[in-house]
Amino acid sequence: MKSILFHASNDDAVDTRLQVALDLCRAFGAHLTCLYVTPYNAYIAFDPFGGMGAQGAILEGLHEIETELRSRIEARLVHEDVKWDWLSADGDVASGIVAASALSDLVVVSQHCDADKGLGKPLPIVNDVTVHSACAVLVVPKGVGQLQMGGDAVIGWNASPEAAHAIRGAMPFLKMASSVHLASVGSDGEVFPQTAANAYLSRHGISSDLHELVGSNSTAAQVLHDFAVSKQANCLIMGAYGHSRLRETLLGGVTRDLLATSTIPLLVAH
Repeated sequence: MKSILFHASNDDAVDTRLQVALDLCRAFGAHLTCLYVTPYNAYIAFDPFGGMGAQGAILEGLHEIETELRSRIEARLVHEDVKWDWLSADGDVASGIVAASALSDLVVVSQHCDADKGLGKPLPIVNDVTVHSACAVLVVPKGVGQLQMGGDAVIGWNASPEAAHAIRGAMPFLKMASSVHLASVGSDGEVFPQTAANAYLSRHGISSDLHELVGSNSTAAQVLHDFAVSKQANCLIMGAYGHSRLRETLLGGVTRDLLATSTIPLLVAH
């Protein structure tokens, strides 16, 4: 893991998100790319009678926000022992991050929760970035200001292609983990064979403990999250949207619930 893409945005979580990205860069000897995407598309129809002049004024103000943020972040990065660069783009924010992920090993974004109030909350881009990114995505929950490497890691396993993709994307994390737990949540006799994943990890020199968790009266997301908390895991690894996003939106799903509520950093891949 040598190229980490950090979403630079003027939100309340930018400093904690940056700290997590720096922790990762130091742990893996990685290069940090700060990407700022100016969301001009959200303002195209702002004033239908103002013409291009009004749009130009809006864009100028948006770029001033980027300039101020860049100055603040660069003032911090010059004192860090991490190599970095800054990229700027205009357009849809999620699409810009996805495009930049093509030659990245990991994308770092912040959790978005609809219940949070205020203008400073992180943008609602996590779902789109997770589904379309070319690499794994680390979702940093609210209140998490650092990432300690070398602790326990929990893998949410359901034998899906997405879960397998997440394991491959998380391999650098898993090699540094003190313990790796393969956990499946089943109900009504439903099981997800873990032996293949266990064997795959062992070929990479990673031993893993197998856990069959029972859903009982809690949601699968809550059971998996509670298990990761009980292991004091510093990362929960899982495939994202094994079912369609529409189905998860209508019926509920592990991915949707954990992306919004997890208190542990999530490493997800689709």
